[in-house]
Amino acid sequence: MRAFYVEADWAPRPGYQLSERELSTKRALRGNSIWKNIKGAVIDRPMPKGNDDQVLIKVGVAGICGTDVHLLRRDEEGYSKYDGHSKYPIITGHEFSGEIVEVGENVKKLKAGDLVGVESMHWCGECDACRRGMFNQCKELDEPGLTYDGGFAEYAAVRAKYCYPLNDIVSYYGDKMTAFELGAMIEPTGVAYNGLFVRGGGIRPGGHVVVFGAGPIGLAAISLMKTAGAAKLICFESIPERIELAKQCGADAVYNPLEFTSPDEQAQLLLDLTNGAGISLFAECAGATKFTYPVMGKALAIGGKTVQIGHTIGITPVDIYNWQWNAATISGSNGQSGQGIYPDVIALMASGRIDMRKMVTGRYHLEDIEEGMKITAGKVLVSTAYEKRN
Repeated sequence: MRAFYVEADWAPRPGYQLSERELSTKRALRGNSIWKNIKGAVIDRPMPKGNDDQVLIKVGVAGICGTDVHLLRRDEEGYSKYDGHSKYPIITGHEFSGEIVEVGENVKKLKAGDLVGVESMHWCGECDACRRGMFNQCKELDEPGLTYDGGFAEYAAVRAKYCYPLNDIVSYYGDKMTAFELGAMIEPTGVAYNGLFVRGGGIRPGGHVVVFGAGPIGLAAISLMKTAGAAKLICFESIPERIELAKQCGADAVYNPLEFTSPDEQAQLLLDLTNGAGISLFAECAGATKFTYPVMGKALAIGGKTVQIGHTIGITPVDIYNWQWNAATISGSNGQSGQGIYPDVIALMASGRIDMRKMVTGRYHLEDIEEGMKITAGKVLVSTAYEKRN
């Protein structure tokens, strides 16, 4: 079968202390400290073989995530710039959907012909975090496309417990390709859902909401907050293409943060727009915390919520008194597995409440995936069903 295959050299940086797990599994916890000379290409790979607990999926559509692009970039010393969980060589792609063509002997609830979306945080169910129901904090986490073969391929083998049927989406829209496309976008939408509702607690309808960053997760946050009843839905984004996408996904107003002279000026705008009430929920999807927290601290509503979804590096100074005085909260969020997130997102898609195709900016055949990776706004989808460009 054809697949986008990524290879790299195991070359820990001088001074980097390898953990026992890294030594035993050759799986990096911090990829940018270990993997060197990384490269990827579409090549022929053996067909995957599922075990008794797995299903074999003919991949319908896969989404390109920023991670898929970032891990291929090298720093001046030749190391991958991706700082997360990773193992190579591997078929990348962790946002995907498809049709089951084979089921393992122990699989009871799925069958050949079912259309499914796949969770990307593959929790073990046995560690302390999982036993507490915190699947996204699993200590033995596996991730398709990062620690074992993923969805940038014609076929993928996945444990059945990480698969969720898309049949309701087919029933609503009447065609499989729409279900595949939406199914491939459950993952980024689920990341936003987890932060906004599971970790952050959501809003009362009528609350005002700000989303920082209009990448795919920020766009999903806008769509979800729109259907959740946000009164004024405001976005901050500097890239013109993303500004337009934010409006298409439901933002009432989008402002370029680079056009403000200070955080105080941004905060005052938010207070003016809400007649002094402030913001009920901030969704930080940009990872630009050194710039966003000074704004948030001065525009919080009483009981306001801050949800940290975007990943950030380094230390962010925060004047915590603003949160204390306003009885406000800061919630950290990571991932999208468990907690009924996938079924809820699928239900929203299958009722037409959200349509994440609004953020699609490109559709590329698997053979042309490297061209698709050059697009930096919105969500780019990959499928062997799309026309080749060359």
